[in-house]
Amino acid sequence: MATAINEQEGRNVENNEEKEVPDWMLAKRGLKMLINNNAKDAQELFTRYPDSLPMCAGYSFAAFMDALMTFEDDKLNLATSVLKEVERKCTSETGWFKSVKRVFGSNDNNISIAETLETQIILADSQVCLAILTFLQQDISGYFKGGWVLRKAWKVYQSAYHEILQLYKEIVGASDKQPPEVIAEPPDGTPESVDSPTGSVSRCEPPLNGYTKKIPYSHSAILTHHTSQNEPTSGTSTPNSMKNNCSRSSIDASTLSFLKKSFSVNSALSKHTHKTDWSSFTSSLSLAYLTSTFHLFTPTDKVRASQIDKATIERLMAAVSFGYGLFQLGISLLPPSLLKLTNFLGFGGNRQNGISCLMYAREGIDMRAPLATLSLLWYHTIVRPFYALDGSNVQAGVNAATQLLNESETEYGESALFLFFKGRVNRLKSDIPTALKSFQSSVDNAAQREIKILALHEVGWCHLIQLDYCSADSTFTYLKSWSRWSRAFYNYLAAICCGSCENATNYTNIKEIKTSLGNGYRNNQLDEFLARRAKCCPSDDDELSKLPSSFWRLLVYEMLYLWNALPSCSVENLDNIKKDCEKIPEGKNCEPMLGLSKLILGCCYCTEKEYSRGIETFRLCLEQRKNVANNAADIHISAFTQYELATLLIKTNETKAEGKVLLQNISQYKDYDFEHRLNVRVHSLLKHL
Repeated sequence: MATAINEQEGRNVENNEEKEVPDWMLAKRGLKMLINNNAKDAQELFTRYPDSLPMCAGYSFAAFMDALMTFEDDKLNLATSVLKEVERKCTSETGWFKSVKRVFGSNDNNISIAETLETQIILADSQVCLAILTFLQQDISGYFKGGWVLRKAWKVYQSAYHEILQLYKEIVGASDKQPPEVIAEPPDGTPESVDSPTGSVSRCEPPLNGYTKKIPYSHSAILTHHTSQNEPTSGTSTPNSMKNNCSRSSIDASTLSFLKKSFSVNSALSKHTHKTDWSSFTSSLSLAYLTSTFHLFTPTDKVRASQIDKATIERLMAAVSFGYGLFQLGISLLPPSLLKLTNFLGFGGNRQNGISCLMYAREGIDMRAPLATLSLLWYHTIVRPFYALDGSNVQAGVNAATQLLNESETEYGESALFLFFKGRVNRLKSDIPTALKSFQSSVDNAAQREIKILALHEVGWCHLIQLDYCSADSTFTYLKSWSRWSRAFYNYLAAICCGSCENATNYTNIKEIKTSLGNGYRNNQLDEFLARRAKCCPSDDDELSKLPSSFWRLLVYEMLYLWNALPSCSVENLDNIKKDCEKIPEGKNCEPMLGLSKLILGCCYCTEKEYSRGIETFRLCLEQRKNVANNAADIHISAFTQYELATLLIKTNETKAEGKVLLQNISQYKDYDFEHRLNVRVHSLLKHL
């Protein structure tokens, strides 16, 4: 009885202390609990305040992270539901009816300027997260829905940022820390400066462990963008003319074009109408469009700086930087085929700007600061190597990630998520034993099943990189029974590892490849990949027993290549891979796909900087596949071989023209594995030429 009374008194004291803490600070506390392996208490804290918008936003971030870590249907549905509820709460505060009240002078004095701005930021953040979840559907309808949601988020960021920036200039003024003043290492691995709003080039300080700090850059790029041929990313934001755009009209030219097409405006109207008449029409259309569709408002009274303090405006500046940075980074990674959609909807993505904003956000006090750090770690350790943004240099982001981890050691040293990223850094450095220790520590410390699965997934890949097929088989077989994300994927990995063992006699996993695809098949890119691989694998015991282990090893090597893990292999293991590829005879059933051994062999030569042998091998592969149809199931072999050959040829003036032609001709191949990822790489290279 006494114990129960003491516990109740303790809870009462805790609740009284929480009442004195701002909601955003409580949300940050909850996110820190979540990151530091205390998911149960974090969820209890979030659900304790259902009427608090910042707490709901914090909970939505937690649900969103769970969904991204697992890709499981129940987690994706929960995250979508929570984010939509947050969006509904936000629009009830900044919706059409309240916008009209403000226009006609009826303001709700109970809602402060800071709360209104924070509501806009939370609305945009929730829409960006919803768009990402929609994109995960990986179908045409998902892309269009996601694009439209991103468009809405873009307009909310425009409105919120413009107000925050004006207040920031008025309240904070000139200081040592201007938004945002940090630019991370650019995609090509070399620090670069960014043009300031006045057109002058900013001076870079010496690099600090892989990324450069304190480089002034204006956030005004949020409000406008244009496409530049010199940009290395998939879109460009430019700071020029921000004020003119905002004062003249709330809708930019691309939006007007979109509106005219969407609402079937007569072409003769835009052709013959006088410029001032059209401007008058768009001015009136602007208010109705933004208030009813994007839930924004245009205050009639001038915002006074006395209504908000310096610390709050600095926090809000960091808060809006997180969402916008994530927005820019995500858009910059879309394949060229989807850039037409984003350009049509009136926005683009600049990878460098996105990283800069995230670096600024992580140094703020807002609840999004730890999320910004996690986003940067995700980019440097997962996105850069997976998309091969730096080619075969998988260590390009290691220095930046190491710096981030070192700065977070005191606060998140035992966090399962941060231990996971430590393991990723060690894996990229080819220090597989240390990576395995970090991943195992992540498994041991994790309180959430999702993080355990994530770390075990990496354990299996570390065994693959070590060519330890038996250990990899055991790990992936375990994940197959535990994960609800893609049992077929883990079954395939376990099967090819089982077949790669010299004395493998258990073909259970191999025979299950085809049958497992029937369960939970979603017709997305991964399932299409697995369906094509299933056709390469016989299900009859007699046929399976006749296949040499090298047949299955080639499929393992293909996985290492497609996931850009070959450069992480040791010199000894690369030699073993080369030996297997060199002894493959030409003939039926000697390799799963024609020319696969040549593609892998050429990449091994390039990893060891034997470029002339790599060029020779890639040419042999293309010659071997010259009669293969462009719509064949294994046409990705031709596409990737042509890309690898082109990247070598463009390095010298004598063969640069041939390499450029090869890059341009990759577009002849359609509907192959990892087509979008390869198109991003080709698009980036062609922009540099």
